[in-house]
Amino acid sequence: MGSLRINKVIYQGDRYEFESPLFHENLIVIEGDNGTGKTTFCNLIYFGLGGRVKEFAKDSDRRHKEITGDTNNFVELYITVSSKNFQLRRFIDENDITVTPYSVLAEEETGKAIFSTEEFASDTKILPIFRTGNVKNVFSDWMLEQLGISVVELYQGYATFKINFPELFRLIYHDQQPNPEYIYKQIDTKNNYIADSELLRKAIFELLIGKFFSEYYQSIVAAKQAEKEKALAKDLLEEYKVLADQLRGSGGVKNKGFLEAELKQKQEQLEKLHHARNAFKKNRVIDANAEPLIDRTKNQILELELSFSEKREALVALYDEKAKLISVKNSTANEISQINKIIHSHDQLNLFSADTCPYCLSKVNRVAGHCVCGTEIDEKKYERFFYTSQEYKEILKAKTKTLATLDLAIEDCDIEVKEIKADIVKYELEVGSLKNKLRANVKKLDQEIDIESLNDIDDKILDTREEISTLYQRIETEGKLERLSNDYELKRKAHQEAELNMRALETKTMIEINTKVNNFSVIYNRLMTETLSDCRSARISIENYLPVINEGEYKEASSRVSIRLMYYLTLLEMSLTYEDVTFPKFLLIDTPETAGIELANLVHCMEKIEELDKFKSDYQIILTTGLKKYPENFVDHRVMYMPDKQHSLLHEKNISS
Repeated sequence: MGSLRINKVIYQGDRYEFESPLFHENLIVIEGDNGTGKTTFCNLIYFGLGGRVKEFAKDSDRRHKEITGDTNNFVELYITVSSKNFQLRRFIDENDITVTPYSVLAEEETGKAIFSTEEFASDTKILPIFRTGNVKNVFSDWMLEQLGISVVELYQGYATFKINFPELFRLIYHDQQPNPEYIYKQIDTKNNYIADSELLRKAIFELLIGKFFSEYYQSIVAAKQAEKEKALAKDLLEEYKVLADQLRGSGGVKNKGFLEAELKQKQEQLEKLHHARNAFKKNRVIDANAEPLIDRTKNQILELELSFSEKREALVALYDEKAKLISVKNSTANEISQINKIIHSHDQLNLFSADTCPYCLSKVNRVAGHCVCGTEIDEKKYERFFYTSQEYKEILKAKTKTLATLDLAIEDCDIEVKEIKADIVKYELEVGSLKNKLRANVKKLDQEIDIESLNDIDDKILDTREEISTLYQRIETEGKLERLSNDYELKRKAHQEAELNMRALETKTMIEINTKVNNFSVIYNRLMTETLSDCRSARISIENYLPVINEGEYKEASSRVSIRLMYYLTLLEMSLTYEDVTFPKFLLIDTPETAGIELANLVHCMEKIEELDKFKSDYQIILTTGLKKYPENFVDHRVMYMPDKQHSLLHEKNISS
């Protein structure tokens, strides 16, 4: 199944910066003293993956002063998702993530791995985080698709709720909770009553424990949607039945087949009347009324010809306008590609800035209000040639919006072309009809018809035509009624099939979840009894998937660390043991020494991580921990060491005065 791996973490701002080493191994240990930034490191990862970090918000009552006080700052993650490499960039206080594929290169001299996004600049996506307005595809949808997990929608009463990646991350991110009684990571916000419901927590567990459950939740969504479509089709059918009864009047109910047979009879009758009329007109004398009719028809033909000419000119103009729009669109697309390359070059090389010598490219300690040569200058004008990553991004957004606007303009041109072509066809038909009428009137110039006898025939023709028109209307009504009835029947059958499919999957799910819970409980029982001395049995409940220790006996607070940490390790071991488990083989564990746990017990719990290597499979655990609060042999996996606040996570840049 899908997997997730963090390869590098970068924070960049105008005042502070941080860049992690490359994370190569399955276990990554970050050791640091209190207050050096261990939790901030985990929050940078969580924020970069679309999570909401309260400390990063400027209006928070417990904000991170360095990050919220910085400017033009962003988090950049280099990740591997299901064997595909992506660079994720998210600016602080912004609600979208830029996603760009990258390739891994190696420098010939040092052999050090470096990342390159330049060749993938045209594949860059800017994905929103929140589902607002008409947004259809958000970052979470993209991430879940990469992991092979379905985007499912939960129904709770009249409310609906789509499960996003941050919800699933609640069982992937073992955050530092002061009270580890709660297994799941704390929710990002409490504004939504569904956000921490038992329904959602059970769904999170089930979606992470197996792909089969994604199919079940999809079947629920499909059944609900089919039910809505069936109800709508039924309402339309009932409303149109009322309208059809009004149109029938006193004609009675006849189906489409009988009405078509009656129409055929009336059409044959009309044809006979036309034959009779033509035969009657064989004896003719001079008709004095023909000439005015001819003049009127000729004027009508002339007006239509003028309109036809105007439409042709408009059509040519539209084709010209569309060609120009396509040219501008291609030019804009090229500009977007160039801007992406500029962004890459600016981020990777950072050759020029306001404090760089233009000749030797060395750093200059420039005095504020003066150029590098010493001349007094206006700072605002001086800096207008240098752009930040944020400004380049805004330029990219503007160009992308322009490209979308051009697409809409081209689409509008196509619509207008279609409408004008339809008008031209209509004019051609009308001109043809008038010309036929003109020919008929020309033949009357030297003849006249017995008007009284002809009127009798015309009256019968008119009555027959009215009857035919009424039949056409009734046939159309009955036809639409038949289509609506057929559509309702199809929707009814589709809903019935969706319900049956949902119930079948529900039955299979009950069997499958029982198996999964038993498998989980076997692993969890082993881990708990080996790490907690007074634990005789451990399992999870089939009702809510939460731990039951010693069949529900009270446990002291310090044991909750073991209970929670072993729960997360069990999920990871499940993903390494069973191929159909969708858990992404990744854990982010932030400083688990809480609730007064003794150091020896904490170390004993952490030793269980090493046992995962027996599966000979790739996984990743990023563990932050206090000074020497881990097994001794874990020092080989330590990639970052922050022994005091002088070695804190974020480094202040050397900014010239």
